[in-house]
Amino acid sequence: MRLLNTLKNDIRFQVKYGFYFLYAFFSAVYIVILRMTPAEYKGIVGSLIVLTDPAMLGIFFIGGIWLLEKGEGLHRFWCISPLRPVEYILGKSISLAALSMLSADLIVCVGIGSIHHFFYLSVSVFIGAIIFNLIGLIIATYARSVNHYMLIAILPSIFVSIPPLLTAFNLTHPVLEIFPGTALWHLIVNAMNTSLQMNGWLGINLSFWLVCLLFMANKRIEVALRSEGDEKI
Repeated sequence: MRLLNTLKNDIRFQVKYGFYFLYAFFSAVYIVILRMTPAEYKGIVGSLIVLTDPAMLGIFFIGGIWLLEKGEGLHRFWCISPLRPVEYILGKSISLAALSMLSADLIVCVGIGSIHHFFYLSVSVFIGAIIFNLIGLIIATYARSVNHYMLIAILPSIFVSIPPLLTAFNLTHPVLEIFPGTALWHLIVNAMNTSLQMNGWLGINLSFWLVCLLFMANKRIEVALRSEGDEKI
């Protein structure tokens, strides 16, 4: 029940600060781009758009949410909150991941015209977005300001975006397949193809990253919130 209430509050917070408007705006822009893209290139362009915009955009948005809450002094009340760190983390990451999933579905449905495997795409983007949100949330706890966050988030953003981009342009290497962004890109491409190619390694890859990052985020967020909660209100 606490997690459900946390999700509701996070969604209200995101609506209040215009995150839904931003996702809608970016989705509209990319839909226009896809509608103008020649048919033979829609697949590759669409897969990269879904990967780099709805899925990975959460890295920057979740950092902004953390810093907004910090600026408003909300973290200082952590010491009297019944919420556990993992519930706080899941509330933030799941609410933004759901928004990413809806944006991705809308972009593909309207921009390309159809989704051959709707459920497969939705689940893939949802899980991948949670992973990227966790990365962004961990980074945000070390940031002193929005500008500082943008600076320290550059390297992790490269870490998750460059491997799938190289793979998409046939610059492949076994090492690149380890990265979560590459696994997600393969899943997105599979969902857009008429014949679904199941690959257990891709699911194992994302599951591994999800568990590891959730563990790391739980440890880090607990420390960060406690340190702010110990401050005098």
